[in-house]
Amino acid sequence: MKRRIDLITGASSGLGSDFARILAGRKRNLFITARRFDRLRMLKEELEEEFGVDVHVFGADLGDPGGAGSILEELASMQMSVDILVNNAGFGHRTFLMDKPPADWERMIRVNLNSLVALTTGILPSMIENGGGGILNVASTGAFQAVPWFTVYAATKSFVLSFSEGLAQELTDRDIDITVSCLCPGPTRTEFPTTAGADTIDAPDFVWMESREVAEIGLKALEANQTICIPGMTNKLQFYTGKLLPRSFISRVASLIYRPEKT
Repeated sequence: MKRRIDLITGASSGLGSDFARILAGRKRNLFITARRFDRLRMLKEELEEEFGVDVHVFGADLGDPGGAGSILEELASMQMSVDILVNNAGFGHRTFLMDKPPADWERMIRVNLNSLVALTTGILPSMIENGGGGILNVASTGAFQAVPWFTVYAATKSFVLSFSEGLAQELTDRDIDITVSCLCPGPTRTEFPTTAGADTIDAPDFVWMESREVAEIGLKALEANQTICIPGMTNKLQFYTGKLLPRSFISRVASLIYRPEKT
């Protein structure tokens, strides 16, 4: 018999570690993966001590061409079967497109997009065989429109949103009992703004959400079979307002907000 686990990518911090804490609190055994293996080890010790669950840690860089494949190989070698897949890993850069070399954008696309598809397609067959499961893909409110100065990041998240909606409908049409949800958070208190170069953006406190709250909302959406989940009233308001305004106007406003100071 295979060991049943929940798999979380990008689990070393932020939303990823909060997804792990919530699921461990439900007494679910975990497979957590990220680049920073030392942080994964610390999280493993925390969760196993507090909740008495089994946590398997695996260091993988999804920016490498073989990153997603190494995770699938580890699952097979450890005889593990995934019940819930949380495709959380992702990152962004706030910059002019031509100020980064093509290799940097290729790496972002591999992490945010290619690895998500590879893990989903690699794990789906066992979910179907087991008769059910859940896939939670983390996108962004940036998935709903172009975001100048985060151009590639927002485009990858638009892909994640479209991919999630399409896959959810395909599974429904095939009467396959696997839930797919796409979580689209707005500003969230994680390491993302700092690593993306966006921590100097002067945003009011009320637009920010705590990472734990966003993770809880995302998992509730998965349980409720809610394909698109936009957490928080401010983010919902932004989404519905955006549907009423011309896309060109939204892009101009986003450009004013996100344009780097030196540009």
